[in-house]
Amino acid sequence: MRTTIAIIICLLLFITGMVAQERKPESWDVQAEKKYKKRQEEVKEEVWNIKQAGFRNRTVPPEYANESTVILARYVDLMTPQKAVKLHRTERNLVAINDKAALERYSDFEFKQYENYNDSYQLEPFDKITKVVYLGVRIYKKDGSTKEIYGDEAVVTDLVRNRYKSRKLAIPDLQVGDLVDYYFREESFVTGANNFSRELFVFGEEEPVLEYAIHVGAFNEWFSMEYRSMNGAPNFKERYDDHLIHLDMLVRNIPPQPVNLWMNPFRQLPMVRVHLRPGARNEKAGRRKEGMIYANPNATKIRDEAVMNIAPLRNLKAVTTLPSYAEVTERVKRFKKENPNASQAQLAEFIYHVVRYAVVYHIWPNDPIVVDRRRNFNALREENFLLYVNYVLDKFDVPAEFVFTTRKDGPALTDVFDSDDFRMMLRTTGDKPVYISVDGLFATTDHIPAEFEGQKGSLLPRSSAHVDGQWDIPESPAGQNRQTNLMKIGFAKDNLQQLEIDRETTVTGHFRKRTQQQLLLFEDYYTEERKLLGIETSFMDDFKKSRNTRALHDEYLNAFDRARRAVKDYFREEVQQQFQDATLTLDTFGIKAMGLRTETPDLVYNTRFSLDGLVKKAGADYILDAGRLIGGQIAVKPSQRKRTADIYMSFARSFAYDIEFDIPEGYVAEGIEKLPRQVDNECGSFIVIAEQNDGKLRLQITKTYKTAHAAAAKWPQLLEMIDAAEAFKDQKILLRKAG
Repeated sequence: MRTTIAIIICLLLFITGMVAQERKPESWDVQAEKKYKKRQEEVKEEVWNIKQAGFRNRTVPPEYANESTVILARYVDLMTPQKAVKLHRTERNLVAINDKAALERYSDFEFKQYENYNDSYQLEPFDKITKVVYLGVRIYKKDGSTKEIYGDEAVVTDLVRNRYKSRKLAIPDLQVGDLVDYYFREESFVTGANNFSRELFVFGEEEPVLEYAIHVGAFNEWFSMEYRSMNGAPNFKERYDDHLIHLDMLVRNIPPQPVNLWMNPFRQLPMVRVHLRPGARNEKAGRRKEGMIYANPNATKIRDEAVMNIAPLRNLKAVTTLPSYAEVTERVKRFKKENPNASQAQLAEFIYHVVRYAVVYHIWPNDPIVVDRRRNFNALREENFLLYVNYVLDKFDVPAEFVFTTRKDGPALTDVFDSDDFRMMLRTTGDKPVYISVDGLFATTDHIPAEFEGQKGSLLPRSSAHVDGQWDIPESPAGQNRQTNLMKIGFAKDNLQQLEIDRETTVTGHFRKRTQQQLLLFEDYYTEERKLLGIETSFMDDFKKSRNTRALHDEYLNAFDRARRAVKDYFREEVQQQFQDATLTLDTFGIKAMGLRTETPDLVYNTRFSLDGLVKKAGADYILDAGRLIGGQIAVKPSQRKRTADIYMSFARSFAYDIEFDIPEGYVAEGIEKLPRQVDNECGSFIVIAEQNDGKLRLQITKTYKTAHAAAAKWPQLLEMIDAAEAFKDQKILLRKAG
């Protein structure tokens, strides 16, 4: 009987599945597809008729025969085919498939056929808030045959009625040696006077590009164009006709670059940035006159535009728009009264924390209930937050200046192209400056964001409308950005292939932010910060007191409980990042210090877990993969061992492991003499010290990247350290049965 019921259920599920698969599309989708196919015929006629010589090439040069992928030709076109209405972007590539990795990469294409810019409205293809994308692919086979496939043949993978419709196009029978010629055409409407297209053309990537052509065209009665060529990139050829302004460029023989291994494209690779945007009748700060081409605009002028976005607002910020302003100022007054001898630095630090609490940590009844890890990744609005803090600093007579700079992975000050290139922080004046930034929700006031280090900052003094001088923003040393693991390791009594590990991890400096985002709970850091600020009641207390919000109090209790149950998974993920392929069982975990304040800046946490996969049985003996205890290491590919590009890393940093083993009773550890090594040079170090005493084995391992930036000539020194760490990963210890 049970078997019969199971068969009936399976049949019902099968029939239900068939009905779901055969469900007819809605009428709006049917009508859109008809229009889509008609337009697709026009688009493919346009794109396949592009007269660029590179698309007739069928040969990979001998010097690139070992490259996984070779781009024989690329063409990018940005056009406004209808005056002040539409914007078309076309990109076409002809790619040679040289190995299995390239074969896998180009075996399918995923794209959003329709995408709505405003999810407050239903998705309506071809309306003014929807982008439509067309895809076409030609396959040139080794036998000389050609196959064509188009986007309407792709499988629908996702449909969100007020957002998008996604498709996936599989390329059947693709083989090594084939050529893939494909294009994407994006068509959208220009929907507002402030909207414009930002384009970035980079001449350098992991694969070589034999020919790269660019065309930008726009109606001169409505649009203006501006561009900046950087790092040796050529300028556009400019031309005008009756109603259009044009930019054209052709670049050949672009060699491959190790862009995925410590390169900074904005500082190292030739590139061109382009703005195509609705113009203005009069050119003013932040505005460009229609019909004009602005080539390589003055960087100082752009910096002044960024300053003008801030300077007039410092004293005009309406108090009524500042969240909890009355409470903030009242708490600052109380702090001054209770701490009459507090320095300006201490007062500035308190102001930063109390404003951050008001903006980020305080909960209002209408806020969405998000108290799990997602909340940790919220971003502050840089301009608004810094203006708020500056307003309060000024009110309490704490002089501070705005620092305008660019990210180290962005353009230099001399190459800025848009006021949005600038980032900001506040720096108080005096012998002990306080730094206030929007680097996440947990930044301390001794902290300069990693992306600002080593850059030049333009200074906007307290009462000035113009920048006055520059500041060389310091870089933090490796010892300030450190991950330290203290690990006590034993073997399970009934299973010597299982390790039992008690680990305490301390994270400092720039490493702290990402770990705080990964592991902290809002309930915990909210409570700690509230107590440090001397705030007696929590938002939960307030919600519980009022009949209107009592139900919300209960909802938050449930949300806190769900978030706390999920924390174990977050810690398991963190441990797994170090031990990768090993199988682990997490027993206990917890935060000892959250690292929220300058006086207690270290994040410290504990984990206890069992680990399988690092010990293998060999007859009566066991082999321990000792090198894998410090996690995966960078492996430099043969093609990357010779380098002509300078090295750019996020920040100098250090990793330390202090590991103590209990050698199992009845066994002797062998191979320890092969573990020690010492590589220490100007750029980095990898040092291993191994000692064995009284049945215990102790390993002290440090790996240090001493600088964030090094010249290409120093690459062999970094390689020496990287290779030493990679070689240590394979080191093993034999646990031999005694007697």
